[in-house]
This record gives sequence, C-alpha cells and structure tokens, in this order.
Amino acid sequence: MTDTARRPGAVFVHDAATQTAARHVRAGDDVVLLGDVGSGRTTVLAALAERLRTSGTDVVTLAGSAAGRDLPLAAFATHPLLGPRSGARWGLPEATAALAEAVGTGPAAVVVDDAHLLDDASAAVVAAVTRRHVSTARLVLGAPVGADLGARVPDLAPGAVVAHVAPLGVSAMSALLADALAGQVEGHLASVVAGRSGGNPRVALALVRAAVDAGAVTRVRGRWAQTGALDLVRADAVALALLPGLPEALVRGLDVLAWFGLVDLGTARRLLGADILAALDRAGRVVVHEGGREPTVAVSPPALGQALRLRLSPAAHADLRARADEVLGSGMAGPPALTLPAGIEAPSPDLPDGSAHQQVAILMESVRTQASQRHRTWLERRDVANALPLLRLRLLDNLASIDVDEIFAGTVPSSADDADELGSYVLLRGQWAACTGGSLRDGLTHDTGPTGRLVLPDLDEQVLAALERLSTPEPSAVGVADLAGARIPEPLRDFVLVLRVQAAIETGAPDHALELLGDWTGSGRRRVLGHQLDALRGDALLLGGHLEDATAWARERLSAAYDELSLIGVRLAARGLATAQFVAGDHVGARRTLSLVLQTGRCGPVQSPYDERILGLAATLRARDGEPELAAALLDELRATPRPYLPALDFVRPWAATEVAYFRSGGDEAPDGEQLWAAGEEQLAMGRLASAVLCWAFAPLRLTHERLAQLEELCARTRIPVARPFVHLHRAMVHGTSGDVLGAVAAMGVPGPLVHVGLGVAHERAEQEGRGAFTEDEVRAATGPAIAAAARPAEAGTAPLTSRESQIAVLAREGLSNRQIASRLYLSVRTVESHLYRAMQKLRVSDRALLRALPGTALVEE
Repeated sequence: MTDTARRPGAVFVHDAATQTAARHVRAGDDVVLLGDVGSGRTTVLAALAERLRTSGTDVVTLAGSAAGRDLPLAAFATHPLLGPRSGARWGLPEATAALAEAVGTGPAAVVVDDAHLLDDASAAVVAAVTRRHVSTARLVLGAPVGADLGARVPDLAPGAVVAHVAPLGVSAMSALLADALAGQVEGHLASVVAGRSGGNPRVALALVRAAVDAGAVTRVRGRWAQTGALDLVRADAVALALLPGLPEALVRGLDVLAWFGLVDLGTARRLLGADILAALDRAGRVVVHEGGREPTVAVSPPALGQALRLRLSPAAHADLRARADEVLGSGMAGPPALTLPAGIEAPSPDLPDGSAHQQVAILMESVRTQASQRHRTWLERRDVANALPLLRLRLLDNLASIDVDEIFAGTVPSSADDADELGSYVLLRGQWAACTGGSLRDGLTHDTGPTGRLVLPDLDEQVLAALERLSTPEPSAVGVADLAGARIPEPLRDFVLVLRVQAAIETGAPDHALELLGDWTGSGRRRVLGHQLDALRGDALLLGGHLEDATAWARERLSAAYDELSLIGVRLAARGLATAQFVAGDHVGARRTLSLVLQTGRCGPVQSPYDERILGLAATLRARDGEPELAAALLDELRATPRPYLPALDFVRPWAATEVAYFRSGGDEAPDGEQLWAAGEEQLAMGRLASAVLCWAFAPLRLTHERLAQLEELCARTRIPVARPFVHLHRAMVHGTSGDVLGAVAAMGVPGPLVHVGLGVAHERAEQEGRGAFTEDEVRAATGPAIAAAARPAEAGTAPLTSRESQIAVLAREGLSNRQIASRLYLSVRTVESHLYRAMQKLRVSDRALLRALPGTALVEE
C-alpha cells in the first residue's frame, strides 16, 4: 500500500507512519514518535489525532515549546480548552483536574508534540493523569531524533513503543514535489531530490524551490525536470530548516565538516572534539560509514553540507584553514574547491530507508570531495594522471559541474604518463566525441590539447574501423570478427574484452561470455572497465540460468563498490541485483534496490545506456504497484535516454512499454504483444539473438504455429535457460491441454501480461475439453494466490482484492466519491474508477449502498 495519501489542499506523505502509531495505540501501547527536524512529525501527530477521533477515541493534544520550557504549566497555559479561566485560581490541581476531565472514562489518548521541551510541571500533570487512567488512556509523545526524553521527562511513557517517521522514498517524494509545484515531476528529479534531502520533506521543498528560482528545475514536456546542475544552487533555506535550535558549537562543527568534505573519523574527532561529534550524530546531522579501510564522516543530509559550503565567506574559509593547520599541522588538509561543490547522489544495497539515506550522504560527499581535490591538483599539474579522475567523475558519474572540454583542451603530455592511463584518457575522449556530434574515430586520433600529441601511437586502421562500427547508436550486426587477428594496443584490451563479452551475450552464448571473463585478471588503473565486466558477468550468469549465483555476485560487487566509494560500480552492481531480484520474483527487494540506485542520478553521458534497464524495471514495478503517473514518467525518461551506442540485451524499451500499458489498465485489458514481437524481428535481423529471444519469449501473445516454430528454432541456436519457462508456456498454449497450460502458468510465479494470456487460453481450452472453466480454487491450488488473483474474469467475482482495490473500496464504503478518493490517494479519477469497478465485481456488489452493507472484513486484501 502506498505511503502517500492526499488531504484537501496538501499532500500527506506519511500515511504508513500514522497507521503504525494508530495500530500501537489501539493495541494499548504508549508510543514515542521520533522524526528528524522537518520530517513531518507534527503533521503525523495531527493525522494520528484525527484518525483516533474518527474511531471514537477522545484525544487531547499538548505541545512543549522552547519559550515555555522553564515556565510552570506552560503547555496548559496557552491551551484553548485546558488553560486557566479568567480570574480563576490556577495551579497543579486545576491543571490535573482539567486534563482528567478531558480524558474522561472511555478510550482516550494524550498526544504531546515536542515532548522534550515540556516544562516539568506540565510533564508531572500528564504523567499523573495517564497513570490514573492507565487502562483507558494512551500517551503519544513526539520528539526529534536525538532528544533525550529519559532525562527530560523520565516519568512519561517509560515502556513506550518507539516509532519513526521514515525518510521519504521516491514515490512519496514524487507526490510531495508534484503537490508543491502544481504539476507532475520526472521520476529522476524526485529520486535525486530524495537523495540530496535525505528524504526530509522540508529540506526537499527548500532545495527544489531554490532550484526553480535558479532555473535548474523547469517544466519539460509538461513535467518538472532537472535542467541544470543542482550542485551550484544556493539553498540557504535548507540551513534555515535544519539549524534553528542547534547549539552554536554544533553549527560551527558542521561548518568545519562541510568545508572539509568526506573525512575519516579520527580526523573528525581531532577537528571537532569527540563530544561535539557525538552530539551531531545524535541530532542526525552527520553520518558515519563503517565500511572501507577506516570509518568516514560526512554532513547529513547532503543538501545541508552543500548549503553550508556555499554560504561560507572568504573570512570563514581563512579561519577554517587556520584551524585545520593548527589541529592537523600546516598543509595537512586543504579546503574543497568551491568551483565543484556537491554533485552526485549515492546508492546503497537493499537496506532500510534510514541506512540507505545515510549511504547516499557518504557517496555524495565522496564524489564532491574527490572532485574538489582532483580539480585543484589538475590546475597545478595538467597531465593525464590528474585529468583522468576528473573526466571519469563527469563522463561516468555525471558530475555536471566539471567542464570536460576545458580538461581535454588543457591537458598536456608528461614523461610520467602511464600507458594504461593514456589509453583510458584517449578512449574517454573518443566516447565524448561520439556523444557530442563527432565520432569515436575523431576522438581516438585527434588531441585537442595544446600539443596535439596525446594519442595512442600504435592504433591501426583495422582496429579503428572495428571499434567505430561496434560503438555506434545505429542498428548494425553484432560481432567482433573485424578484430580477429588485429594488433590491439595493450591499453585498449580491456575495452575490447567488454565488446567481446557483449557480443557473446548477444549471440546467445552466456557460457562463452563467462569463459572470456574467466581469463580476465584486470588492472587497478582500469577498474572502471572492470565494473562493466562485472556487470556483464552478472548478466551472463542470469541468462545462463544461474539465478542464485547472479544474485550473490551482484550483492558481493555492490558491497565492494560501496566500500571503494565507486559510484559507477555501485550503479552497475545495483542494476544487476535489481534485475536478479525481479527475475526471482522478489519485487519488493527489486523496487527497494532500484529506488536507491535512482537516487544516484543518471550514469554519465558515455554510459547512459546502462540507465535503460534501471528505468525500465522501475517503471514496470511502479505500474504493478498501482502508481501509473510515476510509471508513465519513468517510461518517458526511458524512451528519452540518449544512446551513444546500442546496449547489450536491447529488449528493455519495448518490454517495459508492454508491461506498463498492461498494468496501467489494471490488468483488465488484453495485453498487446505485437510491439515486442516486432522488436524481436528487428533484433534478429541484426544478429542480436539473445535480445530477439527475450523479446519473443516475453511477448504476451497467442503464437501461431509458425511463430512458435520461429521461437523454438531461435532457442535451439542459443543457450538462454532463463527464457525456458516463457517458451514452455508459449509451447503449451499452442499444443498443450488446459492442464498443461495451467502448469506452465504456475511456473511463471507472478502475474503479468503473458500470464494473463496463458490463463485465458487455459480457461478457453478447459471449456473446449468439456470440463468447464477452472474455478478459482483450482487455479489457486495449481498456481498460488498471486496468479489466482488474476485468474478469473471480473464478472466471476471471487478473486481476492489487491491492496489498492481494498484501499479504494474502504474509502468508497466510508462515503467518499471517486473524485475525493482520487484526491486523497493522489490518483487519477479514471484509475480510481477502474480499481473500484474490479473490487465491486470481486465482492459481487452492484452499487455503493450494497458496498456499505458489507462487513469491513470483506474488504481486507488477501
């Protein structure tokens, strides 16, 4: 169920937190609700109070305040109902009596926001009344993360359940920004802002509003999109949102950390002192990463570090430099280059949201710090060794504030240039040329620098022609035959290996791809190509049917890439892990992994095709989860992704379009698989056999005998075990009995367009065999509940409700109109109508009056 609901005039993005707190209160628990400053904690408490009142619970709301912390009974003095009457005596007995009367004798809840600021007398009154009504009155305390409630109000709710206001994910962030900007937003923008803000709503809104004012976020094709570098946007409102109430000593400590960038834990303690660092950690304003060679520290969220850096005055820079020299020794640490402030969002393994956003902060700060140091070093010595890391940060990691043309135009040869580094430099120059209207050949052979001598000396015409043909966005036959016997320069051999492995995969020989990779030892200087080869190994394992090995490999590489703080490595490994999770049917894990990797932003321009599978999987999962607007936005971004070359396994665009169209219809409309079949024919004509197999196998069609023969002949020419369940279903639909078809459907594991077609054939064939269509119980027994939910026509009315259908049916039962439901859930009216129609068909009711007559248990999803 979505974490986003909508209330009149504003989007509400913490429905899950409200439900969790309400569930604990109804179970008889006291609750402490913790959330970051600006996370929406106060809004959640207000929504909780409203929900409890609706269910018949008496609710009393109080609030602590900094101004009233030292004033006795300050929380009562300003309360509209519990405060003193004019001229009446007022003290502890009166306040206690007023609160006891408000609590009454029935179910009640006392909700106290900012409980850490509650004055002692008010806290004593609340504790006394709730103890007196311990069987009927529950206590809900709200406080910011890091607040020491035990020290401030030890008598309040000592055994309370702790609940958290979680950071916003991509879906909730998309809804929040769409509401604030009065228009839909691109999935990329929502993801990047979620990463930069740490999922904090107040920070996200401050950052986006500043970006709109700066022209870095504008409308594109009807949606709000990132059109400029967020790196340079001054968002002073971010600091204003997070720093009030923070002691001055802690703010000074944050300035130091922001100036330094990513710093090891020992240095951070020397600069700030252990007490200041611990206090910042408790307040949630720093994040500590324990991986890698030594723990590292950064400001959290990343947008705060950026805001602090950009507001530092020259005098403040001088003071910070002097402090660094005093503590660490002269020249031990230099300031970050402010020409290159924070740039890239960070990924994470599939961990809970809080941990994920912390890893986002570390990786973002890592990239920014690297860029600062590398740019300063390159300005001092403009050789290949210093230019290459900067180019990678822009061309692979997409740090948009780096001027690539400046680097290529200003880099000069050096006697210390390493052959591997020169090869990587020349290759990046060629790929950049191909992305910007030139050709790979031009970039490999022409140096635009001051000397014109930064080229590979032994690059012959045969290799040039082959590389140019293989690295092209135009459809062409796949293969590396033109490189057979060619004298490939040593610095380009890993790149050529990437092409060879891609060719083996595309020709349907994943086992041969693994053989090629088995001989690769790699070079530390060419680790970027190593990440690409690692990604290809995962694809080869997956295509070869080694699902567990592919999943384990992706997890291992994701962990290693994160410890290396390698952004391109994390992106590619997370992409592989999400693919394996999706194939295994772990759609929750795949969605979480994709949500995190989307927060890293896009791959750099020379590797943009790697984004296609990320966007395609994300769009499909959002459509499956009943988020059609976000799915459509992601699909549009997939279609618009630049292609400097054709990606390996080029099936994602037509496959994602088919999946999204099917699930956006609610699964009621027969899927259209002709686009996928036509795409497979195009891939086959180019010799891209694996892509053709996947297009044809995934196509939700009732194949003719001729088409089935084509598919089986193609499968015989390739070795792609992962496609076998799909091919088996196609074969059963052409030749099998109803039982054969149903068994083949069961092997698919989860519902989808092809399963929809298969179920239709199974029912039709069962009737042709004279036994009648399968009952839901028969389908459920054969396939499991997930597929059984999609098994029968809507008019049969016995399939269980999906979570979205259940949610909409409950609201309709409560009397909300379709338009009101659409407003609350942030859906289109048409989508609500579609879900409600299917729910009513399943529940066998024809109108809302009959729906209201049903017991609430009938509307619960299975």
